[in-house]
Amino acid sequence: MFYVLILLLTSYSYSEQLSGIIVDENHNPLPYSTLRIKTKRIAALADSTGRFNLTIGKYDKTDTLSISYLGYRSLNKAIGEIAGQRSLVLEMAPATTLLEELVVLPKKTKLKTRKAGKKHSWAMMKSVIDGNVAGECFGYEFHAKPDKKYLLHKVGFYYCEGPSQMTKMKFRINVYDMNEVKKAPSSKFINILPKPIYFDYVLTENLSGKFEYEIPFHIALPQDALVEIEFLEDLKDEYFWFRSNMFGRNTWNRTLVDGIWDKNPFATPFFIECMEVDK
Repeated sequence: MFYVLILLLTSYSYSEQLSGIIVDENHNPLPYSTLRIKTKRIAALADSTGRFNLTIGKYDKTDTLSISYLGYRSLNKAIGEIAGQRSLVLEMAPATTLLEELVVLPKKTKLKTRKAGKKHSWAMMKSVIDGNVAGECFGYEFHAKPDKKYLLHKVGFYYCEGPSQMTKMKFRINVYDMNEVKKAPSSKFINILPKPIYFDYVLTENLSGKFEYEIPFHIALPQDALVEIEFLEDLKDEYFWFRSNMFGRNTWNRTLVDGIWDKNPFATPFFIECMEVDK
């Protein structure tokens, strides 16, 4: 009888490989969508064409696949409804969002800049990031005075020589209102961008060891903001070598699996630059 009971209990567990494509209402692919299994530590990013492969192992039919993409309503599917299907086509619906303030400034405009992130021209140690980094994020806090406003201007990072140094990478910029964030770890960050901002890195013979991306428009940040740089691809057999220092300030980190922000204990190689203007 005990043996029969075990069979009944385990008959509701399954193992599954989900694959397919994430698309918008016009069936255009949504690149780098985030897929996450609720209640489990399983997550993945779709690739540049919106395609995904997600191994979920054992699951219950009531487990839920949650898909998110900036500017679209989250899509939730019960695993029991889609398990066993091949080449899933999962369509997302646009969200109704208010467009954040975008400011275009003349090229020669001179404004006071505020920068987060150490230069790392010298450092206490050499560090490395490797492996499955898609979805890994690093960000900095910005807190404007009541009569001031910050406009996001540049992002970038500092790197150094090392074996199999990263030759190229696709990144995404995220901007959050962190007014409700009181302590770490936290999930109370609200992305204020109406659509994703991407940029590409390609390794060049840059002796300064600095890469920067100037955003073509300026985004007005919330009064209390977090600006974040997100890896969108895995490093595979390459490494991201950088110089680092023991201590950082106002630095946050988020992993794809957890989806929760936490304080970073060391100074990361990334930097964010903003312009300060009067309200």
